[in-house]
Amino acid sequence: MLRQREKEEIRVKKYSKAKQYDKEVLDKLHAVQVEMLKDFAQVCEKYGLTYFAVYGTAIGAVRHAGFIPWDDDIDVGMLRSDYDRFMEIFPAEMKEKYNLLTPLIDGRYSCTVTHIQRKGTKFVSEVTKDLKCEQCIFMDIFPFDSVPRDRKKQVSQSRKANILGKLLFLSGNPNPVIDYDGIKGEIMALACRLVHMILKIFRIKPARIYKKYVQNATKYNKSSERGRYVTSYEYVGSLKDKIVAKDIFPLKKVPFEDMEINLPNNNDEFLKKVYGDYMKLPPEEQRVNHMPLIIQFEGEEPIYAER
Repeated sequence: MLRQREKEEIRVKKYSKAKQYDKEVLDKLHAVQVEMLKDFAQVCEKYGLTYFAVYGTAIGAVRHAGFIPWDDDIDVGMLRSDYDRFMEIFPAEMKEKYNLLTPLIDGRYSCTVTHIQRKGTKFVSEVTKDLKCEQCIFMDIFPFDSVPRDRKKQVSQSRKANILGKLLFLSGNPNPVIDYDGIKGEIMALACRLVHMILKIFRIKPARIYKKYVQNATKYNKSSERGRYVTSYEYVGSLKDKIVAKDIFPLKKVPFEDMEINLPNNNDEFLKKVYGDYMKLPPEEQRVNHMPLIIQFEGEEPIYAER
């Protein structure tokens, strides 16, 4: 049975009209992203910040000692305290080569996931083509926040995060990927456009929704009600995939391409929760990526996907 995060990734590919990567382009993209990860890791080490690979990057590290061969992004997690400190440090350490992207930094960006973007590049996918913000080759940062002990409060927090995340995306994109075909899909697509229109009419900006999303995600971080688990609230399966915070440590160093990266000590447990048997190669039709409609490397002409 497919896990929720796998379903979310597969539907991106299902609705993408772009072709698979030319190997030369993907290799060049990987080289840029490894450089980004090295620069990021160097800053974290300099300031004593903790990061760890998650999701596809963590699978790639243990299964391939590098990228999953068809993958095209970098995913790292940070505990919220380290994430907040990194956001403060970033301008002094990385702004020459990179920008940060959140709805608070660029009000046209309407996603929960924080991007580090390589300046002078471009990366626009089918899913993000309607966003008006600058879109560059990127890596994702996922803050991990505390989960409350009480089950009802866990469900409430997770549900609210999911709703706010969807509203955030719809505030900047009237045409999200829909899980369903036929009449049901058309009705849902119409509903999404209607929500987008209502948000525009009432001038509810992405930054406003994002602030509420962060307030909800961080609600129990300093509370006596916080439990022993943490999770990243960016997707529907966040509550199912929660992990014990103390078991993330000590971090493990593993090879990734021509460098070493950090993995959580409970990486196997975490990946099994998210993906099931993650060491087994998925069928070809489930090998998903973010295949861009437009990709541009620094100093080069843009490359457009055939439609």
